[in-house]
Amino acid sequence: MERPKMRNYYAVKVTGGQEINVALMLEERIKTNNLSEIYSILVPHSLKGYIVIEAGGPHIVKLLINGIRNVKGLAQGLLNKNDVAKMISSNLVKVKLEKDQMVEINSGPFRGMQAQVVRVEEEKGEVVLNILESAFPLTVTVPIDQVKVLKR
Repeated sequence: MERPKMRNYYAVKVTGGQEINVALMLEERIKTNNLSEIYSILVPHSLKGYIVIEAGGPHIVKLLINGIRNVKGLAQGLLNKNDVAKMISSNLVKVKLEKDQMVEINSGPFRGMQAQVVRVEEEKGEVVLNILESAFPLTVTVPIDQVKVLKR
C-alpha cells in the first residue's frame, strides 16, 4: 500500500521584482533534475518579494533553490492552505465606468495621473482614457482594475 504524498506550501524569499524570473529558473531546474516532489510554483501578486512552492518537504525546496540567483532563502514554517487559496483566487470587482467620467490611474507608467474616460471595453476588461495632465492630447488604454473613480 502506497503512502499518500505530503503536500505543503513553503514561502521562498526573493529579491523584490524578480519573482517571475526566479520562478522560471526554478522551473528549468525542476525539468532538468527531474524533481518530481515539486508540485507547483506560485507567484502571487499580493505577496511581493516571495514565491510559494508546493512540495513534499523543506529539504526538496532547499535543494531546488540552492544557488539560484536572487533567492534569499526559505522562510520559516509552512503556509496555511487556506491562505494560499486566498492568494490565488480572483476577486473581480466590477467598476461601473461611464463616458466622460473622471478617474485616477493607480498603476503602471501613468500612475497617479487623472484622466477622463473616452470609452469602456467591458469584453476586453479595458478602458480608453484621455490623460488630462499631459501637455498634448494623450489617449491610453489600461485595464479597468488599474483605475479608480474620482468624486462624481
